[in-house]
Amino acid sequence: MLLRRWPKCTAEWFRHRKVFPWGAASCPFSVFTASAQLDDSSGDEKLNCAPDNEPFRKRRRSLSSDSVVQTLRCLRRKPAVAFAYFKDTQSLGFHHDFSTFSEITQILSHSFQGKMLVSLFCDIISATDSGSPEILTLLDHLRKTCVTSHVLSFAVNCLIKAYTTCYGAQATIEEFCHLCRLGFLPTVWACNFVLKFGSQSGESNMVVAAYEQMKCFQLTLDSHSLYIVTRSLFQAKKADEAFQVWIGMIEMGVKPDVRGYSSFIIGLCDCGKYELAYNMVSRYTVLQEITQERVPIEAMAYNMVIDGLCKEMKLEEAEKVLENKTKHGSAPDLYGYSYLIRSYCKMGNLEKAWQHVEAMVSHGIDINCHIVGYLLQCLRKLGMTSEVIVYFQKFRDLGVHFDGVLYNIGMDAYCKLGNMNEAVQLLNEMMAEGLVPDKIHYTCLINGYCLKGEAENAWQAFEQMLKANIKPDVVTYNILASGYSRNGLVMKVFDLLEHMMDQGLEPNSLTYGVVIAGFCRGGNLSEAEVLFNIVEEKGIDNIEVMYSSMVCGYLQSGWTDHAYMLFLRVAKQGNMVDQFSCLKLISGLCRDVKVEEASTVCSMMLEKNVVPDVISYSKLISAYCQTGDMHSARLWFDDMVERGLSDVIAYTVLMNGYCKVRRFKEAFDLFDQMRNLGIKPDVVAYTVLLDGHLKEILLQGWQDIECKERKSFHLRAEHKKLLKSMKDMEIEPDVTCYTVLIDGQCKAEYLDEAQGLFDEMLVKGLTPDVYTYTALINGYCSQGEIAKAEDLLQEMMDKGMKPDELTFSVLHQRTLR
Repeated sequence: MLLRRWPKCTAEWFRHRKVFPWGAASCPFSVFTASAQLDDSSGDEKLNCAPDNEPFRKRRRSLSSDSVVQTLRCLRRKPAVAFAYFKDTQSLGFHHDFSTFSEITQILSHSFQGKMLVSLFCDIISATDSGSPEILTLLDHLRKTCVTSHVLSFAVNCLIKAYTTCYGAQATIEEFCHLCRLGFLPTVWACNFVLKFGSQSGESNMVVAAYEQMKCFQLTLDSHSLYIVTRSLFQAKKADEAFQVWIGMIEMGVKPDVRGYSSFIIGLCDCGKYELAYNMVSRYTVLQEITQERVPIEAMAYNMVIDGLCKEMKLEEAEKVLENKTKHGSAPDLYGYSYLIRSYCKMGNLEKAWQHVEAMVSHGIDINCHIVGYLLQCLRKLGMTSEVIVYFQKFRDLGVHFDGVLYNIGMDAYCKLGNMNEAVQLLNEMMAEGLVPDKIHYTCLINGYCLKGEAENAWQAFEQMLKANIKPDVVTYNILASGYSRNGLVMKVFDLLEHMMDQGLEPNSLTYGVVIAGFCRGGNLSEAEVLFNIVEEKGIDNIEVMYSSMVCGYLQSGWTDHAYMLFLRVAKQGNMVDQFSCLKLISGLCRDVKVEEASTVCSMMLEKNVVPDVISYSKLISAYCQTGDMHSARLWFDDMVERGLSDVIAYTVLMNGYCKVRRFKEAFDLFDQMRNLGIKPDVVAYTVLLDGHLKEILLQGWQDIECKERKSFHLRAEHKKLLKSMKDMEIEPDVTCYTVLIDGQCKAEYLDEAQGLFDEMLVKGLTPDVYTYTALINGYCSQGEIAKAEDLLQEMMDKGMKPDELTFSVLHQRTLR
């Protein structure tokens, strides 16, 4: 230790002061130092010096505890010299006892010599001989003799620091608690020192245990204590425990400082507790407003909360945090705005994203390439390809630094628009700017050429990619193979697959899938089957992808039966084509009125826990309704409702089916059920209901004039009630709805109202179709007003509409009558 180098200094002091405890004034103290040096020498040196050393051994034997204590007391005002003397005598072989240890402890404690006192305590704690006193006995003696409590507190602090030097975290905490039990209460500094020492071990449980013990002993803790404990818990990802500690310390009266608030908020964010972090920010904002404190939370803490809330798409809360950040003195920066812009672009809300861009610029914050990337990606996601080009050029003209990602977005937009020259020009511009294109840029060009049908140019871009020592991946090969297959270049597809294997890349199931799909779209179904059979016989991982492509290929070519048979074969093997292929197969089978087969596909999907979508359910229900099998239609409808998938379309399809088989009450009950479930009817649903009421009343017959008038009145009343309901729900009738209404008024022999509805259509800008004209013509013919019917027929033909068979049939029958 450093103190062992001090004996010469001590000797010089004694020589000038002429203070010698052993009474030999003429004997210099440096002899003891020389003796100490001899003790550190080799064996030969000790032998050589033995005769000269003998007098000093006699002097050493003359030292006593009383003389050492007396000397130490004389040196009280020189604690450094006193400690050097203490160490020097010890190095000469003098065995200190309780009195000498007690004296030096008091000297160092009263003079607040922390390093020396810690060193002394460490020597006592580490001593293995029985001569050293008990450290706690020394401390107790100090407590009885010291004048002020500051001296004792200082000594306790030094002892605790010595513990951390000699012991591990667990042993230190145990000794700390033992001190407390004996009545030696450490200061807040000592508490924090122990907590920090425990936290460095990485054991959060140990830190919390120490903290709990400190609470039990009612020790004083401060904001730094709170910071140490909570940070240790956050590092262990124990956010909930950290929050409980925080609440507990607040209740104890500990007032966190700004650093404490910021670190706690950051810790919550690191553990993903963004909602709690948001509440903390809000709480601190309220405290600032109450106490008028204007010291803001650190900008990093604000930004982490904003980022976390944005990741959870809680954008309104994130905006409030940004507002509070600006309001309470923390200048807006790029990060907070960037997180919000990114999130709004991700959800497709371009308007809100632009608002934050404008706010960011208004605060003097420059737009960077990442912000531009978010905006352009959003435009691309919304299908606004032309706008991508416009804003790409705009930001480039503003001098924003563009990276490779932005250039790829611009190239992709040009490729989608078929403007390959501009895409190539962007690639060249990018290289002129010192940016090196990668496989993504070249793959983008290849895809653009393939979409445009320019297979030769696609291959040239591929060769240019190889010359630039850029190795294509499976995605590049798949895109090129898909382009070749769509354009019917069968041999080039097989050559490409061979080239791919030569490069050490094995075609995967997706590769074969896109080729098969491309062959089918290009009208080369036989080539698709050949490749399919080869690969199936060979075997491949994830072969379900290829099965799905073949099923879709058959459906694309109109071979629904082949698609269904392949689906069954795959299912018997224990596999299943993907959901998209299943839904497409259901649609094709329903279109061909192969209802039982479509039902089988649905059932097998459900067995595999794959639920059809609402559209597929509706098509299946509609197909059963067309065959008149309302029982099966209702079973599938109920299954859909139980899964929470029903919508207005499914209800309307089943209502229409019931009306066609004259089961009107069940149709009307379905309408009421739909409204009770909160599903809003649309104009089609109301049209089906209006038509159902009309057919129900007409089927009751017209026996006499009184009955006829009563039924006409009932029909008009039902129509008025439904029309009022439509108006209340702000649903406007369309052409089909007006046609049903006109047909109903005509059959109820209210021709003036029917004509009024017809005129109302024209005023609203709706164009009547052939069925509308035919309904009104039928009404006029039924009342014998053939001239008006012929005028309507001529008007319809003047508008370029060709009367259908129904129109001529009505006119012919009424004319004969």
